[in-house]
Amino acid sequence: MLKSADQTDVSLRHALMLAVTLVAATCYPAIKAGLVYAPPIRFAGLRTVIAGVVLLGILAALKRPFWPTAAVRRWILPLGLAATTLTFGAMFLSPVHTGAGIASVLGNTQPLAIIVLASVFMHEKLTRGKILALCLGLAGVVVMALPVFGGENEHDTVGAMLALISSVGAGVASIMVKKLRPGPDLVALAGWQLVAGGLPLLALSQVFEPSRAIHWTASFAGILLFLALAGSALTTLIWFWALQKWDAGTLSLYLFVVPVFGIAIAVGIYGESIRFADVAGILLILIAMAVALFARSEGIEEKDKHSFAHNPEKRR
Repeated sequence: MLKSADQTDVSLRHALMLAVTLVAATCYPAIKAGLVYAPPIRFAGLRTVIAGVVLLGILAALKRPFWPTAAVRRWILPLGLAATTLTFGAMFLSPVHTGAGIASVLGNTQPLAIIVLASVFMHEKLTRGKILALCLGLAGVVVMALPVFGGENEHDTVGAMLALISSVGAGVASIMVKKLRPGPDLVALAGWQLVAGGLPLLALSQVFEPSRAIHWTASFAGILLFLALAGSALTTLIWFWALQKWDAGTLSLYLFVVPVFGIAIAVGIYGESIRFADVAGILLILIAMAVALFARSEGIEEKDKHSFAHNPEKRR
Protein backbone atom coordinates (compact mmCIF):
# COMPACT_ATOMS: atom_id res chain seq x y z
CA MET A 1 0.00 0.00 0.00
CA LEU A 2 1.31 3.42 -0.91
CA LYS A 3 2.43 5.63 1.96
CA SER A 4 0.57 8.88 2.50
CA ALA A 5 3.56 10.90 1.30
CA ASP A 6 3.71 8.90 -1.93
CA GLN A 7 -0.02 9.32 -2.48
CA THR A 8 0.27 13.08 -1.97
CA ASP A 9 3.20 13.21 -4.37
CA VAL A 10 1.29 11.29 -7.06
CA SER A 11 -1.85 13.39 -6.55
CA LEU A 12 0.17 16.60 -6.88
CA ARG A 13 1.75 15.34 -10.09
CA HIS A 14 -1.64 14.36 -11.51
CA ALA A 15 -3.15 17.77 -10.66
CA LEU A 16 -0.28 19.82 -12.08
CA MET A 17 -0.04 17.80 -15.28
CA LEU A 18 -3.81 17.92 -15.78
CA ALA A 19 -3.59 21.73 -15.67
CA VAL A 20 -0.68 21.73 -18.13
CA THR A 21 -2.37 19.34 -20.57
CA LEU A 22 -5.69 21.19 -20.55
CA VAL A 23 -4.03 24.55 -21.25
CA ALA A 24 -1.71 23.02 -23.86
CA ALA A 25 -4.67 21.47 -25.66
CA THR A 26 -6.37 24.86 -26.02
CA CYS A 27 -3.24 26.55 -27.41
CA TYR A 28 -3.48 25.45 -31.04
CA PRO A 29 -7.20 26.29 -31.37
CA ALA A 30 -6.52 29.64 -29.66
CA ILE A 31 -3.59 30.31 -31.98
CA LYS A 32 -5.74 29.52 -35.01
CA ALA A 33 -8.36 31.98 -33.74
CA GLY A 34 -5.73 34.67 -33.16
CA LEU A 35 -4.18 34.29 -36.61
CA VAL A 36 -7.22 36.09 -38.01
CA TYR A 37 -5.90 39.23 -36.32
CA ALA A 38 -2.11 38.90 -36.42
CA PRO A 39 0.71 37.43 -38.52
CA PRO A 40 2.02 34.21 -36.96
CA ILE A 41 5.64 35.07 -36.16
CA ARG A 42 4.78 38.45 -34.60
CA PHE A 43 1.94 36.81 -32.69
CA ALA A 44 4.38 34.21 -31.31
CA GLY A 45 6.92 36.87 -30.38
CA LEU A 46 4.36 38.98 -28.52
CA ARG A 47 3.06 35.97 -26.63
CA THR A 48 6.46 34.88 -25.37
CA VAL A 49 7.88 38.33 -24.59
CA ILE A 50 4.76 39.26 -22.58
CA ALA A 51 4.97 35.97 -20.69
CA GLY A 52 8.65 36.51 -19.88
CA VAL A 53 8.12 40.11 -18.76
CA VAL A 54 5.28 38.99 -16.46
CA LEU A 55 7.49 36.39 -14.77
CA LEU A 56 10.32 38.87 -14.35
CA GLY A 57 7.83 41.43 -13.04
CA ILE A 58 6.71 38.95 -10.39
CA LEU A 59 10.32 38.54 -9.28
CA ALA A 60 10.71 42.31 -9.06
CA ALA A 61 7.47 42.67 -7.09
CA LEU A 62 8.57 39.99 -4.63
CA LYS A 63 12.07 41.53 -4.46
CA ARG A 64 13.62 38.23 -5.47
CA PRO A 65 16.92 37.95 -7.40
CA PHE A 66 16.28 39.25 -10.92
CA TRP A 67 19.25 37.54 -12.56
CA PRO A 68 20.03 33.83 -12.23
CA THR A 69 23.46 32.72 -11.09
CA ALA A 70 26.31 32.60 -13.62
CA ALA A 71 26.07 28.82 -14.04
CA VAL A 72 22.41 29.12 -15.06
CA ARG A 73 22.70 32.46 -16.88
CA ARG A 74 24.82 31.01 -19.68
CA TRP A 75 21.93 28.72 -20.63
CA ILE A 76 19.40 31.52 -21.15
CA LEU A 77 20.12 32.03 -24.85
CA PRO A 78 20.46 28.34 -25.86
CA LEU A 79 17.30 27.49 -23.96
CA GLY A 80 15.48 30.51 -25.36
CA LEU A 81 16.35 29.54 -28.93
CA ALA A 82 15.21 25.92 -28.43
CA ALA A 83 12.25 26.33 -26.07
CA THR A 84 10.92 29.61 -27.45
CA THR A 85 12.23 30.72 -30.86
CA LEU A 86 12.11 27.28 -32.52
CA THR A 87 9.24 25.76 -30.58
CA PHE A 88 6.86 28.71 -30.63
CA GLY A 89 7.82 29.86 -34.11
CA ALA A 90 6.96 26.46 -35.58
CA MET A 91 3.91 26.19 -33.32
CA PHE A 92 2.35 29.41 -34.61
CA LEU A 93 3.19 28.71 -38.26
CA SER A 94 1.73 25.20 -38.17
CA PRO A 95 -2.00 26.12 -37.94
CA VAL A 96 -1.52 28.45 -40.90
CA HIS A 97 -1.04 25.39 -43.11
CA THR A 98 -3.17 22.71 -41.47
CA GLY A 99 -6.14 22.17 -39.15
CA ALA A 100 -5.97 22.96 -35.44
CA GLY A 101 -6.70 19.32 -34.61
CA ILE A 102 -3.81 17.76 -36.51
CA ALA A 103 -1.50 20.59 -35.41
CA SER A 104 -2.41 19.86 -31.80
CA VAL A 105 -1.75 16.14 -32.28
CA LEU A 106 1.65 16.44 -33.95
CA GLY A 107 2.63 19.53 -31.99
CA ASN A 108 2.37 17.56 -28.75
CA THR A 109 4.39 14.48 -29.61
CA GLN A 110 7.33 15.61 -27.48
CA PRO A 111 6.82 12.63 -25.13
CA LEU A 112 8.40 10.47 -27.81
CA ALA A 113 11.46 12.73 -28.00
CA ILE A 114 11.64 13.27 -24.23
CA ILE A 115 11.57 9.58 -23.31
CA VAL A 116 14.36 8.77 -25.77
CA LEU A 117 16.48 11.85 -24.92
CA ALA A 118 16.00 11.31 -21.16
CA SER A 119 17.18 7.73 -21.54
CA VAL A 120 20.29 8.81 -23.50
CA PHE A 121 21.29 12.00 -21.67
CA MET A 122 19.73 11.60 -18.21
CA HIS A 123 20.15 7.84 -17.92
CA GLU A 124 16.49 7.47 -16.96
CA LYS A 125 15.49 3.82 -17.06
CA LEU A 126 13.32 2.67 -19.96
CA THR A 127 11.00 0.36 -18.04
CA ARG A 128 8.71 -2.11 -19.77
CA GLY A 129 5.75 0.09 -18.87
CA LYS A 130 7.37 3.14 -20.47
CA ILE A 131 8.33 1.21 -23.58
CA LEU A 132 4.83 -0.21 -23.99
CA ALA A 133 3.24 3.20 -23.40
CA LEU A 134 5.71 4.76 -25.83
CA CYS A 135 4.88 2.22 -28.53
CA LEU A 136 1.13 2.61 -28.05
CA GLY A 137 1.35 6.41 -27.99
CA LEU A 138 3.54 6.43 -31.10
CA ALA A 139 1.10 4.09 -32.85
CA GLY A 140 -1.78 6.42 -31.96
CA VAL A 141 0.03 9.48 -33.32
CA VAL A 142 1.03 7.64 -36.51
CA VAL A 143 -2.53 6.44 -37.11
CA MET A 144 -3.83 10.00 -36.78
CA ALA A 145 -1.05 11.64 -38.79
CA LEU A 146 -0.63 9.17 -41.65
CA PRO A 147 -3.59 10.44 -43.70
CA VAL A 148 -2.10 13.96 -43.60
CA PHE A 149 1.35 12.93 -44.81
CA GLY A 150 -0.17 10.63 -47.40
CA GLY A 151 -2.52 13.29 -48.77
CA GLU A 152 -2.10 15.49 -51.82
CA ASN A 153 -2.40 18.80 -49.97
CA GLU A 154 1.13 20.22 -49.61
CA HIS A 155 -0.06 22.80 -47.09
CA ASP A 156 -1.18 20.03 -44.72
CA THR A 157 2.20 18.34 -45.04
CA VAL A 158 4.07 21.60 -44.32
CA GLY A 159 1.83 22.26 -41.32
CA ALA A 160 2.38 18.75 -40.02
CA MET A 161 6.17 19.07 -40.35
CA LEU A 162 6.15 22.41 -38.53
CA ALA A 163 4.14 20.87 -35.69
CA LEU A 164 6.66 18.03 -35.41
CA ILE A 165 9.55 20.54 -35.36
CA SER A 166 7.79 22.33 -32.51
CA SER A 167 7.58 19.05 -30.59
CA VAL A 168 11.27 18.28 -31.10
CA GLY A 169 12.23 21.77 -29.91
CA ALA A 170 10.10 21.36 -26.79
CA GLY A 171 11.60 17.94 -26.11
CA VAL A 172 15.18 19.21 -26.40
CA ALA A 173 14.36 22.16 -24.12
CA SER A 174 12.86 19.86 -21.49
CA ILE A 175 16.02 17.78 -21.31
CA MET A 176 18.15 20.94 -21.10
CA VAL A 177 16.14 22.14 -18.07
CA LYS A 178 16.21 18.69 -16.48
CA LYS A 179 19.99 18.52 -16.91
CA LEU A 180 20.49 22.09 -15.67
CA ARG A 181 18.30 21.86 -12.53
CA PRO A 182 18.00 25.64 -11.97
CA GLY A 183 16.56 25.33 -8.45
CA PRO A 184 16.05 28.81 -6.90
CA ASP A 185 16.80 30.37 -10.31
CA LEU A 186 13.79 28.66 -11.90
CA VAL A 187 11.52 31.70 -12.28
CA ALA A 188 14.35 33.95 -13.48
CA LEU A 189 15.48 31.34 -16.01
CA ALA A 190 11.93 30.80 -17.27
CA GLY A 191 11.33 34.52 -17.64
CA TRP A 192 14.60 35.41 -19.32
CA GLN A 193 14.54 32.52 -21.76
CA LEU A 194 11.03 33.55 -22.88
CA VAL A 195 12.27 37.10 -23.52
CA ALA A 196 15.51 35.93 -25.11
CA GLY A 197 13.64 33.58 -27.44
CA GLY A 198 10.76 35.98 -28.13
CA LEU A 199 12.85 38.94 -29.29
CA PRO A 200 14.31 37.02 -32.28
CA LEU A 201 10.74 36.13 -33.29
CA LEU A 202 9.80 39.82 -33.32
CA ALA A 203 12.94 40.56 -35.36
CA LEU A 204 12.11 37.79 -37.84
CA SER A 205 8.60 39.18 -38.14
CA GLN A 206 10.04 42.51 -39.30
CA VAL A 207 11.91 40.66 -42.04
CA PHE A 208 9.25 38.20 -43.22
CA GLU A 209 6.01 39.98 -42.25
CA PRO A 210 6.80 43.70 -42.76
CA SER A 211 3.54 44.58 -44.49
CA ARG A 212 1.21 42.72 -42.14
CA ALA A 213 -0.16 44.68 -39.21
CA ILE A 214 -1.95 43.44 -36.10
CA HIS A 215 -5.66 44.13 -36.00
CA TRP A 216 -6.12 44.98 -32.34
CA THR A 217 -9.51 44.02 -30.92
CA ALA A 218 -10.79 42.95 -27.52
CA SER A 219 -11.00 39.37 -28.82
CA PHE A 220 -7.38 39.33 -29.96
CA ALA A 221 -6.18 40.95 -26.74
CA GLY A 222 -7.99 38.27 -24.75
CA ILE A 223 -6.50 35.46 -26.84
CA LEU A 224 -3.01 36.97 -26.57
CA LEU A 225 -3.22 37.40 -22.80
CA PHE A 226 -4.57 33.87 -22.31
CA LEU A 227 -1.75 32.39 -24.40
CA ALA A 228 0.89 34.57 -22.72
CA LEU A 229 -0.22 34.19 -19.10
CA ALA A 230 -1.77 30.73 -18.95
CA GLY A 231 -0.27 29.13 -22.05
CA SER A 232 3.32 30.33 -21.54
CA ALA A 233 4.10 31.92 -18.16
CA LEU A 234 2.10 29.51 -15.97
CA THR A 235 2.65 26.26 -17.88
CA THR A 236 6.36 26.96 -18.45
CA LEU A 237 6.81 27.55 -14.73
CA ILE A 238 4.89 24.40 -13.76
CA TRP A 239 6.66 22.28 -16.37
CA PHE A 240 10.16 23.48 -15.47
CA TRP A 241 9.42 22.97 -11.76
CA ALA A 242 8.00 19.49 -12.35
CA LEU A 243 11.07 18.49 -14.35
CA GLN A 244 13.19 19.11 -11.25
CA LYS A 245 10.95 16.96 -9.05
CA TRP A 246 10.01 13.98 -11.25
CA ASP A 247 11.73 12.15 -14.09
CA ALA A 248 11.19 13.59 -17.56
CA GLY A 249 10.04 10.31 -19.08
CA THR A 250 7.19 9.93 -16.62
CA LEU A 251 6.04 13.54 -17.00
CA SER A 252 6.14 13.38 -20.77
CA LEU A 253 3.67 10.50 -20.82
CA TYR A 254 0.94 12.83 -19.55
CA LEU A 255 1.35 14.91 -22.70
CA PHE A 256 -0.02 12.07 -24.80
CA VAL A 257 -3.50 13.12 -23.68
CA VAL A 258 -3.09 16.66 -25.09
CA PRO A 259 -3.96 15.62 -28.67
CA VAL A 260 -7.18 14.05 -27.39
CA PHE A 261 -8.27 17.35 -25.84
CA GLY A 262 -6.98 19.24 -28.88
CA ILE A 263 -9.04 17.17 -31.32
CA ALA A 264 -12.16 17.60 -29.18
CA ILE A 265 -11.70 21.38 -29.03
CA ALA A 266 -11.00 21.64 -32.77
CA VAL A 267 -14.14 19.65 -33.57
CA GLY A 268 -16.27 21.60 -31.10
CA ILE A 269 -15.07 25.10 -32.02
CA TYR A 270 -14.09 24.87 -35.68
CA GLY A 271 -16.33 22.00 -36.76
CA GLU A 272 -13.32 20.08 -38.08
CA SER A 273 -14.34 16.60 -39.15
CA ILE A 274 -13.16 13.65 -37.10
CA ARG A 275 -12.09 10.58 -39.03
CA PHE A 276 -12.01 6.91 -38.10
CA ALA A 277 -8.21 7.24 -37.90
CA ASP A 278 -8.63 9.99 -35.30
CA VAL A 279 -10.89 7.80 -33.16
CA ALA A 280 -8.47 4.85 -33.42
CA GLY A 281 -5.51 7.07 -32.60
CA ILE A 282 -7.26 8.61 -29.59
CA LEU A 283 -8.08 5.16 -28.22
CA LEU A 284 -4.45 4.06 -28.57
CA ILE A 285 -3.26 7.21 -26.80
CA LEU A 286 -5.71 6.73 -23.93
CA ILE A 287 -4.56 3.12 -23.53
CA ALA A 288 -0.94 4.33 -23.55
CA MET A 289 -1.74 6.77 -20.73
CA ALA A 290 -3.45 4.04 -18.70
CA VAL A 291 -0.50 1.68 -19.15
CA ALA A 292 2.01 4.39 -18.21
CA LEU A 293 0.17 5.48 -15.07
CA PHE A 294 -0.49 1.89 -13.95
CA ALA A 295 3.14 0.94 -14.51
CA ARG A 296 4.28 4.00 -12.56
CA SER A 297 1.99 3.21 -9.59
CA GLU A 298 3.06 -0.44 -9.57
CA GLY A 299 6.70 0.63 -9.62
CA ILE A 300 6.24 2.91 -6.61
CA GLU A 301 4.38 0.21 -4.68
CA GLU A 302 7.03 -2.42 -5.38
CA LYS A 303 9.75 0.01 -4.33
CA ASP A 304 7.88 0.71 -1.10
CA LYS A 305 7.46 -3.01 -0.35
CA HIS A 306 11.14 -3.62 -1.00
CA SER A 307 12.12 -0.77 1.29
CA PHE A 308 9.74 -2.05 4.01
CA ALA A 309 11.14 -5.56 3.82
CA HIS A 310 14.72 -4.36 4.26
CA ASN A 311 14.07 -1.72 6.93
CA PRO A 312 12.97 -3.09 10.30
CA GLU A 313 12.19 0.41 11.57
CA LYS A 314 9.29 0.69 9.10
CA ARG A 315 7.66 -2.44 10.55
CA ARG A 316 7.01 -0.83 13.91
